[in-house]
Amino acid sequence: MNKTFLHIIYVTLALGLLAWSCTPTSITQSTSKKVDDSYQDDASKYRPSVSPYRQNEGKSNELIDNEPIISKYAIDAELDTVMNGLYIRNDSIRLWDGYTILVYSGNNELEAGRVRNRLFDLVPNQEAQFSYKLPTYFVKIGQFVQQVEALPLLKDIQRNYPSAAIVPEKFPIEKNDSGEN
Repeated sequence: MNKTFLHIIYVTLALGLLAWSCTPTSITQSTSKKVDDSYQDDASKYRPSVSPYRQNEGKSNELIDNEPIISKYAIDAELDTVMNGLYIRNDSIRLWDGYTILVYSGNNELEAGRVRNRLFDLVPNQEAQFSYKLPTYFVKIGQFVQQVEALPLLKDIQRNYPSAAIVPEKFPIEKNDSGEN
């Protein structure tokens, strides 16, 4: 016989054995056996028994004052020192980092004024800021902590001013009269 013909027969037999070995085995089940469902176990003997809470009828409900625990490991003074240092450091911070929308930047003061006035009509609940840093005029609007917060307003403004963009900005921290922010 031809060698290639023998090789084809061997490969066919090998694939056949492989396919036969991968078939799931069938398990015969007899339907004549019935399952006994009559078994029941009483687990109550293993459960802990708890008596219901009963309030003492003879005693009055008087409040007992708590007294502070005095410990040799108390760090109150050190903690006060650290907290005062944090308060002083935080009180010295005058600016916070945020984002604003830059609508116009250029050398034309009249155009910057027109853009600012137009923004009052487009976004009446926001105040447009007009600033000048030699030699450029800037018109910015909004104060945002994150860029994501500025996106809806930016989309509204870009309908009229496509070059508007979100830019980083430092904003002053306004102090209350009570000393809190």
